[in-house]
Amino acid sequence: MPKKSSKEVIYWDTCIFLAWLKDETWRPNHEMDGVYDALHAVETGKATMLTAATTFGEIRKTRHPQVWDMFEGFMKRRNVRVVDVDPRIHALAAQLRDHYQSENRRDGLGELRVMDSEHLAAAIRYKADAFYTFDNGRKGGRGLLQLDGNVAGHKLAVCKPPVGQTSLFTSA
Repeated sequence: MPKKSSKEVIYWDTCIFLAWLKDETWRPNHEMDGVYDALHAVETGKATMLTAATTFGEIRKTRHPQVWDMFEGFMKRRNVRVVDVDPRIHALAAQLRDHYQSENRRDGLGELRVMDSEHLAAAIRYKADAFYTFDNGRKGGRGLLQLDGNVAGHKLAVCKPPVGQTSLFTSA
């Protein structure tokens, strides 16, 4: 089992990377402020960032060379870890999808998309303190933000990057 770091461990969903890399100014300022606060925590060594290797493919699909170069450079930091989607993560992702497929029959809120389930499973497996996302289900599928605190029985904070905080646990 992966060891828990003494630093805060944050997991970034691909949409957070894309918002940062594309400088999504259409978002309310507080949302991007949270992204920049999280980046600062990583840059100053106060946090370790995780993301799945599949993020590389999702970012590459944007076909913007400047976005790719910026992303690739950031991913070289020592406290940024790219985790492989190994058989254990695939198995957990399948369990998550099965759970939310059953939930969808009950509540009609949508199923969990494959990429979302892999990201969540990686965050759970590597014991992230928080899973940062903007995914509220607009593009189809179940919104991830609604899973905050309980991802199919797994305790995981699922939230937008918090604003004005260097940690999930203490105010700046």
